[in-house]
Amino acid sequence: MDKTGLVILLLLALSTLSWSVTRKYTYFMMQKNWQEAQSYCRENSGDLATFESEEEWERGKQVFEITPGAYVWIGMYSDNRAWKWSIDNTSLYGEDGNTQLGVWFDLEIKNHIGKQICVEITSGTLHIQPCGELLRSVCYDEPNNTYIPVTVPMTWSSAQSYCREKYTDLTSMKTQQEKEEILKVTNESTWWIGLSAHLWNWSDRSNVSIMKWFGTEPNGGDSQHYSQIGWADAYCSDKMGFICSVTVIKLLKVELQFEASLDLTDPSVQEDVRNEMEKHLRVNGIHEEFTLRWRKHPTRKVSEKKGEP
Repeated sequence: MDKTGLVILLLLALSTLSWSVTRKYTYFMMQKNWQEAQSYCRENSGDLATFESEEEWERGKQVFEITPGAYVWIGMYSDNRAWKWSIDNTSLYGEDGNTQLGVWFDLEIKNHIGKQICVEITSGTLHIQPCGELLRSVCYDEPNNTYIPVTVPMTWSSAQSYCREKYTDLTSMKTQQEKEEILKVTNESTWWIGLSAHLWNWSDRSNVSIMKWFGTEPNGGDSQHYSQIGWADAYCSDKMGFICSVTVIKLLKVELQFEASLDLTDPSVQEDVRNEMEKHLRVNGIHEEFTLRWRKHPTRKVSEKKGEP
């Protein structure tokens, strides 16, 4: 039996197995501000609650008894330090919360429900826009110290890719002189510049895949709480109950059957098995992070190894 025969047998075995990665939610009635609640959850092997799917959101709503007007902290928060310049990945705001750029720099940041927001300039004034809008853009060419207007409308990400391919990057606007140079090559139309932010993030750094704002939210706070109706923002200093979440990962064991002629002590065979297992898991919808390794049973021969994720 060769390596191919082993792979076919392995795929048949995996086709009947399942994988489970989920979160366990716990509600705490004690009154804490957002940072205190975050610390409490982390001290107990978790974090403030994260919801990455509709199913998790539905389960999260069921963990506490809701009364009219009751709210709890979850793990989503907004941070001005998320504003980054594309050209060098530096932050717009310092630790003190100021831009340190002077009164000439005027950016009105309104609350936004999306995962990412970007900045455009119109007649010298900066505004936030959904990054998927099709706008003109201004590239910067560092070797020649020039600003290049691109009149073909693009999304912000496409404009960034175009500027990086053809020149240096989307332009920054860190000085009044830079602003004046940008105004020389733009008209009254709307133009992308290289400033954007992922304003809303999960405390445990999970992907922001769903948002459940209700009414006119968000409307001015810097962290997020929710009721069974939906999400709202609030100031981090407010005190309320909170929900912690702990990631629960179930291991998947696979026992291989093979002919005695196959040498599982061969590193190349082991690598082939690991690669095929990983590909099969991905194809069958298992996209969570996982690790594949060999485990040698203490009472069995090497040829009777087990593979375990």
